[in-house]
Amino acid sequence: MNMPLQVYLYGDLLEKAKEKKERKTPPLKFNIDKNEKKTVSDVLKEFGITENEISHIFVNGKYCGPGKEIKDGDRIGIFPRRMGLNFIEIATNNTIPITVKFFATLQKYGPPKAFMLVPEGSTVNTILKKYNIPLDKENVKIMVNGIPHISPDYILKKNDVVAIFPLLAGG
Repeated sequence: MNMPLQVYLYGDLLEKAKEKKERKTPPLKFNIDKNEKKTVSDVLKEFGITENEISHIFVNGKYCGPGKEIKDGDRIGIFPRRMGLNFIEIATNNTIPITVKFFATLQKYGPPKAFMLVPEGSTVNTILKKYNIPLDKENVKIMVNGIPHISPDYILKKNDVVAIFPLLAGG
């Protein structure tokens, strides 16, 4: 028996789904069919919510990123960017360690090598946004663990090494 996903929207994200609401007071709760949805990112798309609009995501009470896999009956809480400071204390809750390396001219965005904790389910795109690196496939090459990854939607794993290179002219 398939159980619907329970999606809770907070703050100004409530405006994203007025026609679907099942509750009149915040947070708004939505029961939606999982169907082809595999990750939280798929749920965000259904509501028309971009990653730039959110600060935190919780699945079954655990802090995670948009690439987190979901299953029938999961409870998903989505909080807007404006509410980000409310969750400053959870920086190490349900996180994975990764290393990010910036090369050549991209070192203006971050240190040559940074160790950081990111929520489980974070993507390469999460890193690019954190450091304000414009994603331009013509100018940036991204490798994870020495393997080139074209998609910024690649879901990071524990101890991944993300290397970000500028493409050089004439090479």
